[in-house]
Amino acid sequence: CCSTITLTGNNLIATRISGNHISGGVLGTIPNPKSFKVQLLASPTYGSFYTMIGLAPKQNFKVNSGNNFSTCGWYLYCANGHLWSQSGANPPYHGSALKVGQTIEVKYDKENERISFVIDGVDRGVAFDNINTQKLDLYPAFDYSYPNESFQFVE
Repeated sequence: CCSTITLTGNNLIATRISGNHISGGVLGTIPNPKSFKVQLLASPTYGSFYTMIGLAPKQNFKVNSGNNFSTCGWYLYCANGHLWSQSGANPPYHGSALKVGQTIEVKYDKENERISFVIDGVDRGVAFDNINTQKLDLYPAFDYSYPNESFQFVE
């Protein structure tokens, strides 16, 4: 976790407390999760969530400088529902901004090299396929853009 993000609630709640645009990242500790789910808690400064949520390898992930969404990993951009990856921007996926209270589940099929997202219980289908992980482990990954955004891990 970077210096501009605090972890509370038994490390289940992450909040961006300070920093400039796109300057904080959080990388989980459990490799290759079949899935994980977060609930968006707050984004009081700008009204929308500008956090990127996905999976990334430890190699090249930067906790204090951000921009992982375009250099390291595969992400859903909460501000507009578009996909981003180390290969650059991708077309719309969800199609709209995510709001406070919504849940996002990230599903990882390591064997078939696929990542998909479930938003509020609705499976949106495969977001990324044929991802070349070069046999690297992938971890839950988050890139924050603005202060006061927070989310919590849920079961």
